[in-house]
Amino acid sequence: MEFFNLNQNEQVVSPCLIIHGKLTKASTGSQSIQVQHPQLPPLTFPINADFFKATIILTPGENKLTFITDKNVSQVISCYYTPLFQNIPIHLCLILAKDSPLKFDSPAQQIQREKGNDLYLAIKKLRIAGRLMQAFTNEQMLRNGFGHRTFNFAEEYTMDTEFVNSPLKKLPMRNNIKIHLVRSEKTTDEIRSYDVAQQNKAAKDSGGLFGIAMDALKKYGGLFVNIQRPVQAACIYLDAHWDGKLITGHAALGGGNDDIKLAIFGSHGMYSWPSSMEQVVPYFLDATKASTKEVANDNGECGSYWECLAVTMGAFWHEMGHLLGSPHQENGVMLRDYTRLNRSFLTKESYCIRTNSNGAAVPIYPKEECTWHRLDLLRYLYHPSFTKPEDYSDPTFMRPGKLGDYGVKQPSFYPLGNETCHLVSQSGIYLIEIVCGDLARGYIEYLPVSLGGPGPQKDIILSLNDLRARIPPDKIPEFGNSFKLKVLSVNGPQSCYDNFPSLLKVKPIPMEKYGFAPGVTGLKSHVVGRLEGGKETGIIGIKIKDVIALRVYHGNALDGLRFYFKDSTSKDNVPDVPSRNYVNRLTQSFKENVSLSDKHPNVLFGKETSSYSDIILEPGEYISGFNVRGGWWVDAIQVATNHGRMTDMLGNKNGGGLGDLLPPDGQYILGIYGSIGQWVNGIGIVYGSL
Repeated sequence: MEFFNLNQNEQVVSPCLIIHGKLTKASTGSQSIQVQHPQLPPLTFPINADFFKATIILTPGENKLTFITDKNVSQVISCYYTPLFQNIPIHLCLILAKDSPLKFDSPAQQIQREKGNDLYLAIKKLRIAGRLMQAFTNEQMLRNGFGHRTFNFAEEYTMDTEFVNSPLKKLPMRNNIKIHLVRSEKTTDEIRSYDVAQQNKAAKDSGGLFGIAMDALKKYGGLFVNIQRPVQAACIYLDAHWDGKLITGHAALGGGNDDIKLAIFGSHGMYSWPSSMEQVVPYFLDATKASTKEVANDNGECGSYWECLAVTMGAFWHEMGHLLGSPHQENGVMLRDYTRLNRSFLTKESYCIRTNSNGAAVPIYPKEECTWHRLDLLRYLYHPSFTKPEDYSDPTFMRPGKLGDYGVKQPSFYPLGNETCHLVSQSGIYLIEIVCGDLARGYIEYLPVSLGGPGPQKDIILSLNDLRARIPPDKIPEFGNSFKLKVLSVNGPQSCYDNFPSLLKVKPIPMEKYGFAPGVTGLKSHVVGRLEGGKETGIIGIKIKDVIALRVYHGNALDGLRFYFKDSTSKDNVPDVPSRNYVNRLTQSFKENVSLSDKHPNVLFGKETSSYSDIILEPGEYISGFNVRGGWWVDAIQVATNHGRMTDMLGNKNGGGLGDLLPPDGQYILGIYGSIGQWVNGIGIVYGSL
């Protein structure tokens, strides 16, 4: 007996595994294999062409697994499961209307077989869906060279529901996935309204169920209100309903905000989901034809019970992928490859109504299964829900330990001319995606050293030719000159550049007309904030080594910057300030002590207001760059100098995303440009050599 994805005494972090194996020649002829666990009920799986896939539950600590065939051939393999409860979990939730009947759609035949379709059964089904997703993700991580790795769901110590045949006298209680029962203030009729039904093309608010879920979670309270860090919630609307025309009370959406990362889905296909581990194989093989008089055939892909299971559970996982940060991909769960989700758990496929075929050939190999795209797994590798203890022993892993932007700058982009650019990241870039249309078609990854890579990079030089070479040849004619670039950094917001080739095809700007010597040229940086929605300033030349002071106008946003220069006609080129002893940073405000008069030449970017802070530079000191907070406008700015000193963040220090405007090494700020609306909408620098 051979095991493909589990070694003897291996350390694992997933509570559920899909163990792939093959029988030796001596075992040929076996039709089934049973997995015996000393603390759990046995599970039996089919053998097809000598191959098997066994989806099993583990307990913390040592798991001694005995695999025994119906021909009495056996083998023992042990593994050690360590729960990673310190990681940020996903919370599974059932959203209930305030007058919910507490039942989900199910055919009469299935109600009879399952002895109901009530809330308790829905809880059990959702728990098994969670365990299967953990096992599936762990297997995908393993295949991509990232080891045994998956995420956690919030758990609770309660009556075991994962097995039909749990020996309750010996195992009355065990860790199960916690299912939050979240009551909405909306009635069943309101949740099932056509106006919020996502599949209703005439809906007034087709995304309304997302907001209803958010409101219900906040009303539920607890960790969804007293938020210490972003919370992740994946929700099923129990009251989704097929009325013979439309699936109501259902929307397939994933995303969220800075407080709650959220995925929502409906219960309309839950009738086909297994409610215990014993049911996983038979339910994925159940070719019973679904009656559209009783249940929905979602997207025309749920003609049989097993197809409904694959599509609806897989689509729910798709929305959870969005919750975890995944965009749509060119294949895998984040496209629609979950129509073959069954193949990840089986070595044989039942008749498929969708394809009108007998399905995949026996046995089903990994290449025929549904997958997470590698780009999804790279995101998850650096996601704090997937952290393993050994990650901290690799300094190149740069583990965030948090979820979301906690003061980390987004990557910055600086053209260098000759169709090249410089990317800079405070925390390290781990992935660059080349997006053609709406999907990434090429990428550059920087894995940690412990996984065979160089580690996330803080400085990267890219050329247009190198990026084009990574685009599939059939996409070059359409996207070779207009692709987007996404740059992802550890624990920071991503940067996205539309029509990236045009950003590299820049010509140096002659700076003579801005007061510089002939031959001095500059390049424009990226803009923090945006140019749209205001009046563009054009380039304002700044002889940065002649700047003696800077006045920053700010309130709850950045209003403007006034640069004061040496007066070449005057002997007095130093502002009238008392002597000070600087240590590590500039004094934030000298408004009461400093006399900056018109005798000092100056130039204004933006608007002058009565609220400002003055920054006085020492002899030989010049402004080397800015840290900037911005989004739809510029919230705040921080000034850095070549002496290593830095001001406070001037403006709304908690607003927007954090970026920087820092010239490449050996170059200087030559000018400022941007857009001015009610405040400074956007700001960028012009940089070059002097």
